Amino acid sequence: MSFMFKGISSLNYFEVGKIKRSLLPPITRNTVKIPGRPGEIHQNTDIGMRKWEIPIRIKEENAFSLNEAIRIISAWLYSDKPEEFILAKDPDIYYNAYLEGETDLEEIIKVGKGTLNFIAPDPYGFNRVETVIPLKSEVSSVKVDGTYKTFPYLKFTVKRDITFLSYMGPNEKDAVVLGRAVEEDTQTAAPKETLIFDDDMESLTGNGYSTGGTIVDGGQVAGEMIATNQTFTYNSIGEGTKWHGPAVKKGLSTPLDDWKVECWLKFDATKDPKMIFRAELYMLDVNGAVIAKFALKDMYRDTANTVAEFRAGDITTGQYIIKSWGSKRGVYNNFWGLLSLKQVGKTYECYITKIVNGKHTTRMFKRYTDVKNKYHTAKLAQIELHLAGTGTSPIPTNDRVNFDRVKVWQVNTLQEPEQVPYIARAGDVIEIDHYTKQILINGEPRKDILDPISKLFAIEDNSAITIYPFDAVTAELSYKSRWQ
Repeated sequence: MSFMFKGISSLNYFEVGKIKRSLLPPITRNTVKIPGRPGEIHQNTDIGMRKWEIPIRIKEENAFSLNEAIRIISAWLYSDKPEEFILAKDPDIYYNAYLEGETDLEEIIKVGKGTLNFIAPDPYGFNRVETVIPLKSEVSSVKVDGTYKTFPYLKFTVKRDITFLSYMGPNEKDAVVLGRAVEEDTQTAAPKETLIFDDDMESLTGNGYSTGGTIVDGGQVAGEMIATNQTFTYNSIGEGTKWHGPAVKKGLSTPLDDWKVECWLKFDATKDPKMIFRAELYMLDVNGAVIAKFALKDMYRDTANTVAEFRAGDITTGQYIIKSWGSKRGVYNNFWGLLSLKQVGKTYECYITKIVNGKHTTRMFKRYTDVKNKYHTAKLAQIELHLAGTGTSPIPTNDRVNFDRVKVWQVNTLQEPEQVPYIARAGDVIEIDHYTKQILINGEPRKDILDPISKLFAIEDNSAITIYPFDAVTAELSYKSRWQ
């Protein structure tokens, strides 16, 4: 007998004895006594956690090897959150489980014996194989295997701009509503944001970038920026005692009062702890003065630690809104993801996230209000991209630091309720996970578009799914069957 945890088999570390588990998780029947009536009536049922008691025997060549094995096993078994747990005799089903309680070992020279106690807060098992079903009509029938209700995952690829999307499940109250429909007589659809500039970094020469008139914080413009593999990166960073490296800038078609700037980039200065480098995007007014900035920097000479910076205003009188390495040191090391700065009136909104498998992770958001009217009055007219090192400190190779895409949006002021905002544009991908209650648009969490009347439902046996407006999306449903 053996088991797998975190995708690693127990056979790599120890022998497993007879595993003790219950036929079903603990069942508690809650009843209520009615005066004058015999017995009690059923009120509800509570299902407890599923548990496994697993005796183990670790055998090594000597006491030293046993101690080393215990340290390795401890690192493998510990987790702050439930992980995939599979019994070898039931390899097609996994549970989300982790250890609890004591893990005492009885050690005799080169042998250690003990018992592991795994618990699964969610007591039901999941199929390891995911079923994916295209929803090809407005009403689709979905057949679900398993012995317990299953929570679906729906993915919609948007074919045209929409203010509203809904779908219904098998029961009357099973409805998910995103956004708001437009009343034809009294309302019109309108975008909250209008795309002004979108560059996938294919060329420096065809999109109006220039090197003249560029300025950077605490250093000098030097070296050369190049376009390669649909990214902008450095060819050289020149020389200097302070920050030095190339910069290019681009003028917008029209100056913007309210705006949002997004930049997807790669920043990895982890290969050598002594590396010092920065990647910055400046927002400039019509005269080339800095009105805002965001950046990723590694400024530490003896450790790899990437810091995110967001600032309103210039380096002399500006206000740093974010200047942080995140929840802990190293969170933003080996970064590929998105930085975004939005300014509407006096309010600035800063957002940074790594993107892993298309999902936004290790996110940070902060809002700042320019109550003293020091920064927001200048219009955004230009953007500037900059890469730099300092002195002769080692720097990452240019395949590890680059700008992948830049978008600039005009933020519109809608006249609601006469104007109904779009929730998604053609090409966007909407994902709704009924198990985790997560709603994503292009990988970004967007629970704000969920109507409060919605219910994220489960499906069983044969279930009907109805989508409206069906012609606006391409839809698919996926699930992992669940088992008692």
